[in-house]
Amino acid sequence: MRASPITMALLYFSIGVLLIFFAIQNVSTSGWNFWSYLIISFAAIDFMIAYRFYRLRRVIKQLQNQKKKKKD
Repeated sequence: MRASPITMALLYFSIGVLLIFFAIQNVSTSGWNFWSYLIISFAAIDFMIAYRFYRLRRVIKQLQNQKKKKKD
């Protein structure tokens, strides 16, 4: 069974939030170093993927509405 795009978007968004939390913990203990920047970059990538899944859901919804209108 395939996961819906909105489920995947929420999953990636929550992983991004978790990575931000880890980055904040890392910065508070050791300051801004290579690992802090790496964690933040992975979080940014996760947020970007989550946004793309959200946009994909909107496109699928629009296509379904267009197909529905053509049948009517």
